[in-house]
Amino acid sequence: MMPMLSLGSFGDAVKTLQGALNLWPQHMYQPLAVDGAFGNKTDTAVRQFQSGNALSQDGYVGPQTWAALKPFIDALLASLPVPANDLAAGEQIATVAETAYGMFGWSGGSVKPNPFSAQIAAAICAAPSDPTRPRQGGVSLLQIFQLAGAPGNYIPRCLTITEAAVAKWQEVSAEATAWRNNNDLPAWCGIFCYYVYRCAGINLGGWISHKNNVSSGKLRKILSPADAFRGCIGVEDGVRSGGRNHHFLVMNNNKDGVISSIDGNSFGPVNGDFSTGLKSVIARKTYTYSTLKSNSAYFLFPDLSKL
Repeated sequence: MMPMLSLGSFGDAVKTLQGALNLWPQHMYQPLAVDGAFGNKTDTAVRQFQSGNALSQDGYVGPQTWAALKPFIDALLASLPVPANDLAAGEQIATVAETAYGMFGWSGGSVKPNPFSAQIAAAICAAPSDPTRPRQGGVSLLQIFQLAGAPGNYIPRCLTITEAAVAKWQEVSAEATAWRNNNDLPAWCGIFCYYVYRCAGINLGGWISHKNNVSSGKLRKILSPADAFRGCIGVEDGVRSGGRNHHFLVMNNNKDGVISSIDGNSFGPVNGDFSTGLKSVIARKTYTYSTLKSNSAYFLFPDLSKL
């Protein structure tokens, strides 16, 4: 879910709103400046859009207004130009990852279930007393799965979570992973990477195309941690029994033997703290070259000429 916006809001989510509103074919206002500032002109445009889509004309951009805007957001993403080179692509990827972390992450704070928060903790219920058992940040997770092109059977599962699924998320085993895949959600670290790439203007055809993207060279492989760079997808190969992989986005590699990252479906939100259960959050992490090598890690980055 995008955050609740209204007059006075600012930031990247407002830019998305303004760009989407400009694509609404029935608009009767001058195209908005996509400047990230929710001023009077954006407020007027929002109210016109709400009126034209049978929504409450209150000027607040919440879940219903965002849902009505989704076709135009999708069109906006589809119109983003492919970055000109690897450096530009890496910067766009990192910027989107930081924005996603700011919107959906916990900033190193404790995870506190809240049905009104966009912060994701996919392993827990946001309101256990609610008979529908909303997943913490489930609407946000739904947006990530949709834009990442995750398998369609998982999309409806993003919004709620059962008591049994909460218990299985706290187990780290091949059996628990298989149970979650069949009854709840898969590990979504790679799905998060594809979401960030899509929002950065890099369309790889969705997570369902991932294996083909690697085998075809649409995602080229980098073997040494020393050669990884900003925007790469890191892959730890077989870090769990049964060969479960983990994917993460490289944020910085200062060639000092440590890579910093932003990870979806991470333990957390504190780096290296495994005491609080899986939680399944978006978090910052660090990886040493030695750990990556011992986990047979490699890195992926798009071949921009093939996009």
